[in-house]
Amino acid sequence: MIEYKLERVSDNAYAFIQGNGDWFLSNTGFIVGKDFVVVIDSLTSEKPTKVFKEEMRKIIGDKPVKYLINTHEHGDHIWTNHLFNATTISHKNCRRTTIEGMKSGVNPYEHIFKEVDFTGWKYTPQDVTVESEMSLWVDKDKEIKIIHPGFAHTRSDLFIYFPDEKVVFTGDLLFSPPCTPFALMGYLQGYIKTLEDLASLDADVYIPGHGGIAYDRKPLYEARDYLIFVRDEARKLMKRGIEDPVVASKEVSLGKYDSWLSKERIVGNMARAYSELKGGLPASPLKDMERIIMEMMKLRQGKTS
Repeated sequence: MIEYKLERVSDNAYAFIQGNGDWFLSNTGFIVGKDFVVVIDSLTSEKPTKVFKEEMRKIIGDKPVKYLINTHEHGDHIWTNHLFNATTISHKNCRRTTIEGMKSGVNPYEHIFKEVDFTGWKYTPQDVTVESEMSLWVDKDKEIKIIHPGFAHTRSDLFIYFPDEKVVFTGDLLFSPPCTPFALMGYLQGYIKTLEDLASLDADVYIPGHGGIAYDRKPLYEARDYLIFVRDEARKLMKRGIEDPVVASKEVSLGKYDSWLSKERIVGNMARAYSELKGGLPASPLKDMERIIMEMMKLRQGKTS
C-alpha cells in the first residue's frame, strides 16, 4: 500500500510525496496564488493523480490550475499532463522527447516494471518550452523562476525556484537519500555541479523528485557525494583495465550506499560515468542501453549474474 502525503512547506507552496520514492513513485507539488495555481509535474498514472488532485482541491477550492510545469522528460513526471486542464511548460528537449514518445505509442517500461500500475498513461506535448530560463508571476509581484541548469539528470531538466518563500522544486535533480540518484540518461559532471548550485540558492526547502522533503542542504550534499563516489570508482576501475561498465559495476563495493533504495542504479550510473571518461557526449544515448537496464533489473531482483 503506497502512502500519499500532502505537506505545506511555506505560506503558498505544497508538496505531494509518494511513498518511499522508489521507481515511479515521484513527487509533485503546487504554488497557490490569489487567482490561479501552478502545479509542478504530473505523475505516472491515473490513481496517484486522482489522489493528488483531490488533496489539492481541499486547499485551493475552485481556483483553476493555470500552469503545469514538467521538470524533465521521464514518464513519471509527464504521463498525466492530459488530466490537467492547464498550459503545460517544459524544456524544449522534454517536448521533443514527448513527441517522439507519442509517435511511438510505446511505454518502454511496462514489460520491465510489471508491478507498477501504468493505467491512464499518455504522452501529451507541452504548450510552452524553455531554453534556459523564464519567469511566471503570481499575484503580479511574486516570481516563479523556471531554470534549466544544463544537462544533469537528463538533457531536459528544469528546477522551479520560488524566492519569495525560499522554496525549490528540484525534480529529479534531487533524489532525496536514501533514494539513489540516477544519471544514466544525463551528465554526471553536470549533475554534481547542479547539486552544488542548488545548495547555493537562498532557499529553506527543497522538494525532490523522489523521496522526502529537504528542510536543509544535507540531502543535496549526500546525493552529490554519491555521484562523486560513482565517478571516482569508475576512474579506478578503468585504470585497472576493466572496459565494460556493467562488469565494473559488479566490482564496486557500495559501502554505506548499499542500504539506499534502488541501489541497482549503480549499473546505469557506472555506464554514464564510463561514457564520459571515454569522451562520450553529455546525455548522449548509450548503445548498450537495453543491456544496461536489464542488468539493473537483475540486480534489483537479487541476481548476481
